[in-house]
Amino acid sequence: MKIQLCTSWRAIAVSVLLASMSQMGYAQQSISMVAYPTQQSPKPQPATIALQEALMVLSEHFNTDLLFADKNLEKVFIKTDLIDYKKSIEENLQSILSTTNLTFKKLKKNTYLIVTKAPNVPKMKSPQGTVTEHVSMTAQPVIEIQDIEIKGTVTDDQGEGLPGVNIALKGTTQGVISQANGAFTIQVPNTEAILVFSYVGFLSKEIVVGNRTTLAITLLPDDKSLEELVVVGYGTQKKSDVTGAVSSISEEKIQSRPVTGFNDALQGRSGGVQVRQSGGDLSGKFNISIRGTGSVTGNNDPLIVVDGVPLFSTNFSTINPQDIASMDILKDASATAIYGARAANGVIIITTKQGKAGKTRFSFNTDLGFEEITKRYDVMSTEEQRLLFLEGFKNANRDLSVYNDPTNPVWQTDTDWQKLGTRTGFRQNYNLGFSGGSEKNIYSGSVSYLNRKGVLAKTDLQSWSLRLNLQSKVNDWLTITSNLSGSYQDQNIQNNDSWGAAGYRGLVYQHSYTVPYDEFGNLSATNTTSAPFFGANENPLVDLLLPTRESNVTRLLGNVKFDFQLAPSLKLSANAGADVVNGADFTYLPVYQVGIYNRPEGITTEGSDKQINWVTDAFLTYNKNINEHAINAVGGVSLQQFYNKSNSITGRGTIDNALNQLSNQTSFIGTGTTIVPGLASGFLRVNYGYKGKYLVTATVRRDGSSRFGPENKFGTFPSASFAWRLSEEDFMKNSRLFHDVKLRASYGLTGNQNIGNFAFITRAVAATYVSGNTLTIGNAPQNIGNPNLKWETAKQLDFGVDFSMFGGRINSTIDFYDKRSQDLLVATPIALTAGVDVNPILNIGSLKNTGVEFAITTRNVRRKNFSWDTDFNITYNKNKVLDIGTNSIGNPLTIPGELIPLSNQPTNLTRSGHPVGAFYMYEFAGIWQLGEEEEAKKWANAVPGDPKYTDTNGNGIFDEGDKIDVGNPHPKLFGGIDNTLSYGPFSLSVFLNYSVGNKLYNTARNLFSRSVPFVQNFAEVNDFWTVDNPSNSVPRPSQGGNTTTLATLVSTRFLENADFLRVKNVSITYKLPSTWLNGVALEGAQIALSGTNLLTFTKYTGLDPEASSRTSLLSAGIDYTPYPLTRLFSMSIKANF
Repeated sequence: MKIQLCTSWRAIAVSVLLASMSQMGYAQQSISMVAYPTQQSPKPQPATIALQEALMVLSEHFNTDLLFADKNLEKVFIKTDLIDYKKSIEENLQSILSTTNLTFKKLKKNTYLIVTKAPNVPKMKSPQGTVTEHVSMTAQPVIEIQDIEIKGTVTDDQGEGLPGVNIALKGTTQGVISQANGAFTIQVPNTEAILVFSYVGFLSKEIVVGNRTTLAITLLPDDKSLEELVVVGYGTQKKSDVTGAVSSISEEKIQSRPVTGFNDALQGRSGGVQVRQSGGDLSGKFNISIRGTGSVTGNNDPLIVVDGVPLFSTNFSTINPQDIASMDILKDASATAIYGARAANGVIIITTKQGKAGKTRFSFNTDLGFEEITKRYDVMSTEEQRLLFLEGFKNANRDLSVYNDPTNPVWQTDTDWQKLGTRTGFRQNYNLGFSGGSEKNIYSGSVSYLNRKGVLAKTDLQSWSLRLNLQSKVNDWLTITSNLSGSYQDQNIQNNDSWGAAGYRGLVYQHSYTVPYDEFGNLSATNTTSAPFFGANENPLVDLLLPTRESNVTRLLGNVKFDFQLAPSLKLSANAGADVVNGADFTYLPVYQVGIYNRPEGITTEGSDKQINWVTDAFLTYNKNINEHAINAVGGVSLQQFYNKSNSITGRGTIDNALNQLSNQTSFIGTGTTIVPGLASGFLRVNYGYKGKYLVTATVRRDGSSRFGPENKFGTFPSASFAWRLSEEDFMKNSRLFHDVKLRASYGLTGNQNIGNFAFITRAVAATYVSGNTLTIGNAPQNIGNPNLKWETAKQLDFGVDFSMFGGRINSTIDFYDKRSQDLLVATPIALTAGVDVNPILNIGSLKNTGVEFAITTRNVRRKNFSWDTDFNITYNKNKVLDIGTNSIGNPLTIPGELIPLSNQPTNLTRSGHPVGAFYMYEFAGIWQLGEEEEAKKWANAVPGDPKYTDTNGNGIFDEGDKIDVGNPHPKLFGGIDNTLSYGPFSLSVFLNYSVGNKLYNTARNLFSRSVPFVQNFAEVNDFWTVDNPSNSVPRPSQGGNTTTLATLVSTRFLENADFLRVKNVSITYKLPSTWLNGVALEGAQIALSGTNLLTFTKYTGLDPEASSRTSLLSAGIDYTPYPLTRLFSMSIKANF
């Protein structure tokens, strides 16, 4: 069959037309559609020309679609003088077809069907006087029918008339086409006649005429998604044949809004996939988890595969989202087991754009926008700080003279540090793509540039990327495919010298009564420790503006694949790929003297990191249909080798900032590591289908990893799944409600090896010790090796159902899963007396994640000029540690999270029976009031106005035993909602994401809401406790002592509800009319206005309810005020030519 296309909807039109002609007895003929719209003048014509070529020229000149059967045009030539471009398309068709046995029929505007003239058949007159003419698409004998006239209309499911519907009399060659309003008239031979209605993008329908002479026909949309291909690892499958839990995100969704990376585009788009954005960092840092937390101290990141290359580096911001054609997320064991040891946390397969045969086509995309901080901290004014000092120092019996005088010049300054250290950010992104080729060679490529100026002073990012994908069909048995991309990223990052006074937090730390610049415009700070400065007069702009922190990354990612067609059903594939990442960092902390703060000598640090990831795959694919049996099998081997070398050297000693290079320093400290881990694997997957309704998949992979002990290097990971397509059963085939129904079940094992390298051996590091008066350099153990270390294994059971209703108007997926991880890779705390810095890793304990995923896509409205679609997904997940073993004395093991500064206490504790990293702390019970003095004394000698904590163990005193589990850092529910409305050339997209059921520890409040005047305080502290204002939420002001200690404790006072609903993106798009593009070499263009992170509805008082700052799940849900989240307003332009 020969099909010539220009756009995708035309391709569908040809396919449906083929199907309808097959029903009318014309399956033996092929159909072509010519569509080459252009404004170029036709070339000079020869004396004679093939009719098919003449039709192509007319189609090109008049921007018209002409449909014809190839066989009808074979060896037909016409004279070129029959073509007259000054006449209309119909006049030209009449002219060139006049000397042939062909004629034409207009289907709709700019679409004509070329058919053979029917033999001379007497016209028949009906009793009503209607004359019936027979027009045949071929020279087949015309069947004369009796003259019962049937009239009617054909509409869609919204009641809109459908023009151009093919209405055929089943078993004959007779047919008509519906008019613009869907009306039709047809003659049938008798009441038993069957009419077949078919139309592009809709399900065909058969109707028995019966005694009716008037018909009202409704056609339902045809859900083409069942024929979509899903990438499942080492191959593809039709969506209808997939037996595992797999979700896909299309190119359209990925590029529907400005994003910084593929992980940004993934957020809220797929059930079971949680993507958390950690502030507005320019490099686009996100944490991704699929179906909950699968490990305790091991890495929980999913495996990322790009064009068949599993990635080793986690710097995903170097992957250009404009290059992505689709993302397929593999979630259950059946789908992920093909990747074995790395698949316990799920797999994300990214496929980049491939070329299409035809002339070279270009696409240009650009978006320009500005960014602003979504929220700032509400801090005290200078006058409010004076009153806080006054009360705090009165409680401490300190000198109040400075604070009692509001006219003191100190209190006349009110510096807005957050405003001084931030700015309006800017973003510009340009992307030029191209694709084309011939039947044997196709190509696709792109060039991209991104420039972002951050909202935090002295932060910016520039990124350049290139991509070229080629595919060559060398001959009938060999196809070569190559994918190559390169990128370079250069970034100035924020300085984080210290916990309290650097980065954005530093802008909040400093009092508003301090002055940022002196009278000469130089950075300054008051050079005194007298009241009310106390030395807390550092200028945060010093740490923000003076240091230099640069980072750049160069990445080359590519592969070459050879496909050998050994037999019609057997293919051998050989794939070689590499991912090369070179990173370099430069930091210079300059010499300065500002106020009482100074750095007498400069410090320079240079670091480099080289990562090389080689992968080689060789596998056979067998694909065979035998009667009603379909067999597909993939089996092969994979070798992956890693090379990682990192070095860092720090020098100090220069006293001149102009001499900031490493070579100008006088003393040095250096570190360096080189690791070469590897993975060797064999795999097999077999798919079997019977009648397209009973589907079975069996997969097994065996991996050998260098990360485990000699006796446990290899692990085997099998899985099996079954699917039953109920909709293919006879009792469901004619269902008006369900278009497709598939039940799925799977069970299998996958592995996790994300623990770092060589934990099974004891390693030595450089160390020093003092012998007498001599400093001696030597080596010391870094860790205690575990030679019995083995794989962490996840066992997963999944039940799912996929269904489509009302002809594809509603598509939904529901999955129930139970995922249990055992032999957990746990970094087990040991006593400091063990003499090592790194906790040993042991295989102990187990945990589980149980949950439900629900996703639904609905076509709410489909009218002529208006449509409304909705995508919605929601995931429920429950995480629980089943067993984590015992410590050295036999007590249940507990693993604390990191210590919070100031209080020097952890907020999280991992233990059996609770979620990983559950919050564990004191329960805040308000403020001690007057009359409670005696009871307060039992609690660390508290007094009225001090924080009160619950005596949860009931022993009557305040102690460590009063800490309890108080919340979960992991949400119970999360998901996204996307609504797209289109009216004519306009479209509106509103995308929201949400999270429910988790808490977040606000460390900023732990520092700035303690009623301690030493640092700036949040405005909420204005409600501090006094005798006249017996607040039950904010303690009395204090400057040190017992009250300050109690106010600093880790407690539920700073633990907040982090539920949120975010308006992630709103976009309005306008597609320029084609008439505007006449005379311009553009095939299409559109303009869009977009807003990102527009609104967030939450009770969380911090900057961002998603801002979990730590990657370790042992310390999940802690907000350290990272780079503030930004709101982006942008305009984008897309043009195709």
